[in-house]
Amino acid sequence: MSSSANLLRIKELIKTYRNGILADSINRMGLSYKINYGVNVNDLKEIAQAFKGDHQLALMLFQEDARECKLLASMIDDPNQVTGEQIDQWSEEFTNTEIVEQVCSNLFWATEYALSRSIEWCLSDNELLNKAGLIIAGKRATDKTIKDSIFEPYLGTIESIAERGTDTTRSACAYALRQIGLRSDTLRAKVIETAEQLTQLNNESAGWIGSQILFEFTEE
Repeated sequence: MSSSANLLRIKELIKTYRNGILADSINRMGLSYKINYGVNVNDLKEIAQAFKGDHQLALMLFQEDARECKLLASMIDDPNQVTGEQIDQWSEEFTNTEIVEQVCSNLFWATEYALSRSIEWCLSDNELLNKAGLIIAGKRATDKTIKDSIFEPYLGTIESIAERGTDTTRSACAYALRQIGLRSDTLRAKVIETAEQLTQLNNESAGWIGSQILFEFTEE
């Protein structure tokens, strides 16, 4: 079946899973989409299984205005076929935390452009791009074939992001620190040092991040 036919099939499936109550809840949380059918993420993952790896279909889906189509695109696409231009285009649609989390966790982190975009986004003034960069950094930190030295510069950057103290990036800061610290004893010690510095800042959000990391890494 062609990608165009599969696109129509997916649109039909989305409507069978639509949930008005969840759609209203998503809207109340401030997650902005032009069209939102309220399909939960687990159902979207189930739909995606039959279309995995169809790069052309993923590109077509992301062009749609519906929340479900954009999230499905990130679940279906083949990371080996993703280009830098595609990443830049899709990141322009980073208008809320859900789409950032799904696209980066499902797809972008596994592409060859992941770390270069991660660093660039972490240095941005855009909080949603900061979140995207941190998620990618945390996911890539699980790859032990990458040198530890690649992740050391993130520590100062994470501290700077944490100092701004926003709900948008707080959990992503903690996630990235945690994953970097799990790589090696050397990075663990540096992450603990960063966490201690965060707890000393006059910033509730930064203090929360630091306390979470210290609790996880220093408890007996």
